[in-house]
Amino acid sequence: MRLPLLAVLAVLPVAGCSISQPSVPVGSYLGGDYVAVRTFAETQEAEGDVENLAIVLNVKGQCQLALGDVDAARQTFQTAAQIMGTWATSGNEVTAAIVGSESSKTYKGDPYEKAMNAFYLSYCYLQKGEPDNARAALKRGILMDGEVADEKFQADNALLFWMAGRMSRLFGASGAEDYFKEAQTANTFSIEHDARGDVNNAILASPEKGNLVLLLPIGLGPKKFADGREEELARFSPQSHPAVRAQATLDGESLGRSWILNDVDYQASTLGGTAMEGIRKGKAVFKRSTRIGGTVLVNEGLNNLDSDEGQAAAIVGGALLVFSALTSSAADVRHWPTLPSTVQVLVAEVPPGEHDLVVDFLDGSGRPLPQLQHTVRINVPSTGEAWFLIPSLPPAAAKP
Repeated sequence: MRLPLLAVLAVLPVAGCSISQPSVPVGSYLGGDYVAVRTFAETQEAEGDVENLAIVLNVKGQCQLALGDVDAARQTFQTAAQIMGTWATSGNEVTAAIVGSESSKTYKGDPYEKAMNAFYLSYCYLQKGEPDNARAALKRGILMDGEVADEKFQADNALLFWMAGRMSRLFGASGAEDYFKEAQTANTFSIEHDARGDVNNAILASPEKGNLVLLLPIGLGPKKFADGREEELARFSPQSHPAVRAQATLDGESLGRSWILNDVDYQASTLGGTAMEGIRKGKAVFKRSTRIGGTVLVNEGLNNLDSDEGQAAAIVGGALLVFSALTSSAADVRHWPTLPSTVQVLVAEVPPGEHDLVVDFLDGSGRPLPQLQHTVRINVPSTGEAWFLIPSLPPAAAKP
């Protein structure tokens, strides 16, 4: 009886190990030092925990976009998508899910993160002149937003539906109207469930309007933390950032303000971690029960070591304590730390040709934040549309 117990004790340090959140220099990212953050991500990609690869790749892709390298960003987001886009796990990961730490597995992202990966990837495809592939990425993001493991939820990311409708129009496919209707439904549903935004959203009221489209990731997305008696619950806390809205001018004329199409904080808190939460709660109950039962039996055994019953109780109690120690119910708190708090959109119908575009990000009182102002010389084609992704971050000082 003693040998199997010793064998279990021998693997205890291995079973309890977990992979921690990569220390992404978020402050440097918010300060506009995209080269430094990209370098960090590349170092982690080459030398860091392989289980965290999707996180650092997504951060790297954002930096590449900020630095103007759209082709490299597309490849980076595509690689991350290949990691995040499947629920299948290896045999080792299944075993780890039963006993070991959830964060010991390859990180594939919560549904809101998968949806955001699809958003960035679709933009990269659009800039490559491939609206069909852009729509394909968006459709995958919609699927990820609405399905977790074997459960189905209301897909309520209006941004993805609206963009899919626009992409359909751009390459002449059917289904645009259906996507636009779904976008309106998603917007209404999310606001009814406490998402930020407007029921009477001007973008969705005229979803086909405009030949100039500004995609505006604003603020800093939520931080994930563990809660509960055994830290078995994944929870999200909002992060402070001065920017809450945007406005734009073209050649000195106002284009109006931005409209929220995706509340990332809401998406995270309402669906993130759902697939594993029931498993973690069960593991937490098992962990507490075996710990209590094991303690009782060990105490009984120690008080009756002269009897066979006492020795058996001590052995069984010790085994229960070992299984309690081996069982990790803690939530995986790894997350994509450089996501925005919202994604907002501004569209306008403007004359074709070259223009001076100025985008100002506003604080909660409506005051512009000068350090975040973007001034861009743009070209609007005579046919088709011009799309630009401009986040509430300092402009890149220079391209690499």
